[in-house]
Amino acid sequence: MRVFRLPNRRELALVLGTSGVALLAAWWLHTWLALANLSLIFLTAVLACAVLASSRAAFISALVNFVVFNVGFTEPYFSLAVSEREQLVTLLFFLLIALVVGHIAGVSRERMLALNASRLAEEQERLRSALLASVSHDLRTPLASIIGAASSLRTLDAQLSQQDRFELLDGVLNESERLNRYIQNLLDMTRLGHGELAIERDWISVDDLVASARRRLTGALADINVRQAWDGELPLLNVHPALIEQALVNVLENAARFSPPNGVITIAAATDPRHSTLTLTVTDEGPGIPPAMREQVFEMFFTGNEGDRSLHGTGLGLAICRGMLGAHGGTVSAVEGPHGQGTQIIMRLPLSTPTQEPSDDA
Repeated sequence: MRVFRLPNRRELALVLGTSGVALLAAWWLHTWLALANLSLIFLTAVLACAVLASSRAAFISALVNFVVFNVGFTEPYFSLAVSEREQLVTLLFFLLIALVVGHIAGVSRERMLALNASRLAEEQERLRSALLASVSHDLRTPLASIIGAASSLRTLDAQLSQQDRFELLDGVLNESERLNRYIQNLLDMTRLGHGELAIERDWISVDDLVASARRRLTGALADINVRQAWDGELPLLNVHPALIEQALVNVLENAARFSPPNGVITIAAATDPRHSTLTLTVTDEGPGIPPAMREQVFEMFFTGNEGDRSLHGTGLGLAICRGMLGAHGGTVSAVEGPHGQGTQIIMRLPLSTPTQEPSDDA
């Protein structure tokens, strides 16, 4: 059994505010409109309370507007008495309609809120399931490789040549780095989701950023030809170096994953003086991303069944890249590669002068 409770301050303020506006509007129009038409103004106030607050606020608004309507616009004025039968009928119909319509609108609002909450819960559950599936796959795979290589080193040590040992150790190192990048992505995703990504800026060159990212991807880029193309002398970037480096690592790793053996990845950098931005472009020779998915690939946990985001991806890298660039006021987008082959990921970052202090350092 539902117990009627008193309205809170917000609901009271809304009731009084809408009733006051309705009174002013009706007072201004009462010489041009009939009494029945004036009641629609007060009915609008009741609906506003139902839509913006609750059915309880609509009920109170109906009673308040009934009294205001009676006192201010029926004869004798400034009295609850009603001298004419037609005016009494109008008042009673107004009260009935206001109560019914306000209740229906309030209930509809409550159901809509409940539906939205249900949808949000379903979306959170879907993301949780996707995260668990991603973790179970992307942690198990490198761990299995590491365990296999370590087991071989332990049990077959006497039978292995030095070259075999180096290959197994290289495998352990590469898979460990891959596992570290994945865990870093999970941590970054959590920080982005909770708004805890602090931007501690420093000046760094594009050359240093790219070189550091390439060093972290030595294993992933071993069979890839990486080319760099700078458009003249590039200015320094005033960014959080670790975050932008991680964004670049995610893009390069994604490009390497879907590049053919001995394929080419081109990293280009150029400035746009008109918009005070620096553009970093990573172009691969992979299968490309279908046009319909070029925006979806930046959504958390989105993995397409073809192109650069097949089932081999986790759906984290590009989403985190967008979040990190967005935290710096930058953007990232995906377009078709040159001559219709591969994909271009275009990252844009705003430029600052060495004497300029950015406004979002915190």
